[in-house]
Amino acid sequence: MPTVVIADDSPTLRRIVTSVLTKEGYEVITAEDGVEAVQAVFRSRPDAVILDVQMPRVSGYVAARLLKDDWQTADIPIILLTSLDAASDRYWGTQAGADRYLTKDFEAPELVAAVSEAIAQAERARGGRPALRPDPVELEPDDVFSRVCDLLDRKLFETSVAAEVTSIASSAHGFEETVAGVLAILQRFVDNELAAVLLAEERTAYVAVAREASEAHYADFVTAAVDALNAAAGTSLTPAEVNVRVADPNHLLGADDEGRMATFLSMPLRGHGGRVIGVLALSSAAKNAFSETALATLKLVEDPAAIVIDNARLAGTPVG
Repeated sequence: MPTVVIADDSPTLRRIVTSVLTKEGYEVITAEDGVEAVQAVFRSRPDAVILDVQMPRVSGYVAARLLKDDWQTADIPIILLTSLDAASDRYWGTQAGADRYLTKDFEAPELVAAVSEAIAQAERARGGRPALRPDPVELEPDDVFSRVCDLLDRKLFETSVAAEVTSIASSAHGFEETVAGVLAILQRFVDNELAAVLLAEERTAYVAVAREASEAHYADFVTAAVDALNAAAGTSLTPAEVNVRVADPNHLLGADDEGRMATFLSMPLRGHGGRVIGVLALSSAAKNAFSETALATLKLVEDPAAIVIDNARLAGTPVG
């Protein structure tokens, strides 16, 4: 029997939804607000969740985002139920991770169809694999509020990082200064010895030296970065065919005589239209240097950095 959690601060609405779904063979668990909804989901591991948007303590938007951001509950389909039908509300519902959106003037068949379709879509997304069923977890209200605070902190950080990258477009003068600005931001958030932006059409690499690095480390890094560019952009360049421009104001390159590159990371830069224009690359002499937090930060930077660089690139020819 499929299980559905319904969270709404209206007893009447909870009774209506429970009655409709129970007649269709669903087991229904009710909650009065967003905190109880999150608790119920972690306790019961339902097949679907219905959340009212406007609830006490924690809204449906926040509850949905909490559930979608946790690997234990991310695959559970969420339906947002509200009296609001403005485009902005649907937008925020989508941003919160909702899979469906219904207004409270729904007809019974519409509700049943939304629930069954959401569950079926989740099954298709799993490719026929059974749903993930971690052990039940009993959360106290303080646990839920702690997760809300963590979520808000993370979203504030994400917004700040993205804003810093996009602000380069208005403060930088010229292409090279734009690239330097992007690499400088990376150095503040992700520890690395060498960072670079490589552009395919221009056959140019812009390398920033953040900490002491050996010449051997540098050579390994350039080779790996060019290989990454070839793989991402479909080019077939050798390091000798790439014009490498190095920013090393503190003369850190060569200061370390022994270190070699132990960790390398790259990601494609997709400009307008999704076309790969180059790659962003980082390296470190330490093994497993880039934590999950660092990787998440890089994913935040990836898209805005690519657009900022592509805009600067299209506005003026990079120096080759």
